[in-house]
Amino acid sequence: MTTRSNLFNCGRTIFLGLIGWSLALYSSAETTVSVGTVSAEIRQTQPGECSSLISVHCGAAPSGAFDVDGRYWVVFVQQEYLYLSYSDNQGVEFSTPVKVNTTPEPIYTDGENRPKLAIGTEHEIYVSWTKRSPERFSGDIRFSRSIDQGKSFSPAQTINDDGLVTSHRFDALVTDHRGDIYLAWLDKRDRQAALAQNNTYTGAALYYAVSTDKGASFSPNQKVADHSCECCRIAISRPEHSGAAIFWRHIFATNTRDHAFVIVGPKGVTQPPQRATVDNWQIDACPHHGPAMTDVDNGHYATAWFTNSPQRKGIYFGSYDAETGIMTHQTSLSHSPGASHPQLLRPHRGLLLAAWKVFDGQKTLIMLTASEDNGINWQPPQVVAETEEASDHPLLVQKGSQAYLSWLTKNEGFRLIPLFIQQEGLKG
Repeated sequence: MTTRSNLFNCGRTIFLGLIGWSLALYSSAETTVSVGTVSAEIRQTQPGECSSLISVHCGAAPSGAFDVDGRYWVVFVQQEYLYLSYSDNQGVEFSTPVKVNTTPEPIYTDGENRPKLAIGTEHEIYVSWTKRSPERFSGDIRFSRSIDQGKSFSPAQTINDDGLVTSHRFDALVTDHRGDIYLAWLDKRDRQAALAQNNTYTGAALYYAVSTDKGASFSPNQKVADHSCECCRIAISRPEHSGAAIFWRHIFATNTRDHAFVIVGPKGVTQPPQRATVDNWQIDACPHHGPAMTDVDNGHYATAWFTNSPQRKGIYFGSYDAETGIMTHQTSLSHSPGASHPQLLRPHRGLLLAAWKVFDGQKTLIMLTASEDNGINWQPPQVVAETEEASDHPLLVQKGSQAYLSWLTKNEGFRLIPLFIQQEGLKG
């Protein structure tokens, strides 16, 4: 547990089943989770065909979201283009992909630094990504929008406004309840300036920009905090009313890589950065393990993160109160040294799902667990998907109160797996 302090001064049983597998969650009822079919497209797609076939199954780093009508939109990268496609039957079939960027450009596609997609209040489609620059570990934050339901996109624009060839990477995108667009990223412009003056500078900085006109323009870049960790994805979500909540790995003291939290608005920081986790993980390197966070519920943000400190190892959950700065219900979800890249989802009030990736020595597994009391109690996790070859990071998405696992693997292609939670009766 931590108390609020300024960032710069502180240091029933439910069963989830996956075609024959069951996951015991609580002790008084049973729930099954069925799995949707893999699309006909991947069944017809052989590895050699991907050299000429543009498809979500052949691309890299797919990221998606459902709109209010239940259509699933997904962006993916293939042959230096970002493509948009959609499915009206939960991933069984996908539309013909549409190019987002009309001019090819190198795009980051590692799991921690992947394109993002958000849906606007009037069916706008917003997309962000990081363009790779020639210099090592450098890039620019890019943005485009569609206001005709995915038929076409605006010319890609660069959001970082410093004009420097340096690291602007690990973008995070969200729309708030008013429809404003928030883009946050990790930025090394201040590190570059410090080094030019022979000064030391640890890590990067957290920057953001906001659009209040549905992506037609963005505000000047605004710095949130110096000394963020360099290569961990940012978790971004919505506060109760407007603005954006950001949860990221930060560098405290010399090389303590824990996490910080902030709320920003159109005109700047609305709630100052606070230290949110106190694991005291000392490491002079970036762990490449970013955190996860859900939208606020009753004043609390559900969070998950990876740590490897002497006191704690593996994936942890915590409920963060932004008003008090206190992290409660801190719970270990996995002690496995291979556990990585946690995801969180709140399908409806009270219910939380947590998923992550782990390698067991032979296969890569997706683990899933759930809490029906907002994270106070969690059931031991079990396997819900697996693959024997290379794979992307897992993502959790939702359609109303329906949860889905999104996962791209080399052998199986892209899968959008519905997690149908249905109570079947009391268990004696």
